[in-house]
Amino acid sequence: MEHMPEFNSDRREFFRINDTVYIEFSLLNNDQEKDLASTIHEAQTDENGQQKQNLSTLQTSITHLIDQINQSDREVARALRLLDDKINLITHSLQRLHNAEDSSKAVEANLSAGGIAFLSADKYDSKSSIEIKMELRPSGTTLHAIANVIACNKIYDAPENTPYHLRLVFSHMSEIDRNLLVRHTLSRQAEELRTKSAQKPD
Repeated sequence: MEHMPEFNSDRREFFRINDTVYIEFSLLNNDQEKDLASTIHEAQTDENGQQKQNLSTLQTSITHLIDQINQSDREVARALRLLDDKINLITHSLQRLHNAEDSSKAVEANLSAGGIAFLSADKYDSKSSIEIKMELRPSGTTLHAIANVIACNKIYDAPENTPYHLRLVFSHMSEIDRNLLVRHTLSRQAEELRTKSAQKPD
């Protein structure tokens, strides 16, 4: 989405990527926002939240261990990375099968751990609170958050069915989900760098 301007410069501590995500979002009133904020906070200690945390911690440990092995035996480390990639591919496929896919919910977005920007069919007032349910690809990881509207401006060269550029900053997100989002953006960044490197002439 090259025509899409970047959102708020005070979020530059978070790396941004252009990505396709599956998203559901809806406007919240004050009471709904308070209730949902409590639910998101409590989600860190529920079964699903703990499972996400355990998997994230395990993946970090595996990556760190492979990096250590790489210092003494690159071939073994490479084999372990391939095995880890294979397991992750299987896990991601199973997660996507579990999620109900709806292509109409796919949007091109500018995404970071601090916020998201994408084209919207409707206009939203500044500072409005929005509930966001988002699925990352290819992992199938699902995230739940509350976001506040930074701005929602009409883009005259945008598609007729999504004429508004909606810019949001995440105000409530569990630490587990934020860490998963950080990992996703860093992973996509690495993919982009590898692609650019492979495209360079020798």
